[in-house]
Amino acid sequence: MTDLRQPLEDMMTGDQWPILLDLQQRENRVDLSLKVDEKLRWLQGHFPSQPVLAGVVQTHWAAQLAHYFFSTNSFSSEKSPRRIDNLKFQNVVIPPRRIALELVANVDAGSIHFRYSDPDVPGHIFSEGKLVF
Repeated sequence: MTDLRQPLEDMMTGDQWPILLDLQQRENRVDLSLKVDEKLRWLQGHFPSQPVLAGVVQTHWAAQLAHYFFSTNSFSSEKSPRRIDNLKFQNVVIPPRRIALELVANVDAGSIHFRYSDPDVPGHIFSEGKLVF
């Protein structure tokens, strides 16, 4: 697993990424604290009267970050997952918003589970799924 924060901060620049607030790493798990800013390009036109962070963007970020952190494992050498299982969108992310992203790798299954949640409200999940590489 990669343990260098600076390259991650360099990758997560511009208007396509949330702001990285905090990062905690363990062997097969990464917890990120992120801020979804109103200036994200992904919010333009989705929806004009009330911008929300699209589920496909959440999934894209999870896949890119899973590859970044777990690319040393043989199962995630591919940048894109082969499939996404158990994908659920339970609550909308309306900016500005601080969110938590949890990535947990299961090397035996060749998958990474992701979950976006509200760090201030226990049990409040925005989305989750399993990326199969």
